[in-house]
Amino acid sequence: MAQRQMPEKRPESFWDPMEELQNIQQRLSRIMGEMNMPMAGSLNVQTPDVDVVEKGNNVVVTADMAGLSKNDIHIDVREGNILEISAERRMEHEKEEKGFIRHERGYTRFFRSVRLPAEVDKSKAKATYNNGVLEITLPMTEKAKAKGIPVS
Repeated sequence: MAQRQMPEKRPESFWDPMEELQNIQQRLSRIMGEMNMPMAGSLNVQTPDVDVVEKGNNVVVTADMAGLSKNDIHIDVREGNILEISAERRMEHEKEEKGFIRHERGYTRFFRSVRLPAEVDKSKAKATYNNGVLEITLPMTEKAKAKGIPVS
C-alpha cells in the first residue's frame, strides 16, 4: 500500500491568488455598500444575462429576468449612454404559513448596467416582457447613425 505524503508547509511569503481574490471581493462589497449600490454576487442581488445587438437603426438589448412581473421592472438610460435595468421580486407569502418544509424563495433584487454602443433616443425607446425575457429597443440618434465619411 502506498504511503500518503503530507503536503509541505507553505512558507510565510507564499502568495495565494484565491485568498487575494476574496480580499478584493470583500473590499469591493464594502465600497459598493457605502455607495448604496448593488454588486453582482451579493446576497439576494442577481445580475441578469444580456445580449446587445445593433439592428438597423436600433440598439436592441435582451435580458433574462424570469419570475418577475412587468410592473416590477425599471429601465433608464443614464448620462454617458448607460442603460440601467433593475427589478425587485418580493416574497409571495408575507405571513408565515403552516406546513412549510422548506421556504427559500424570498426578496431578490436584479440589477444590470450596460454601456450602449451608440447614442440613443430614450424618449422613443420601447420595452416588452414575455416569458421571462425583457427586450428593449432603443432607436439611435441621427448623430449616431452617421458612422462614416465618404471619400470623393
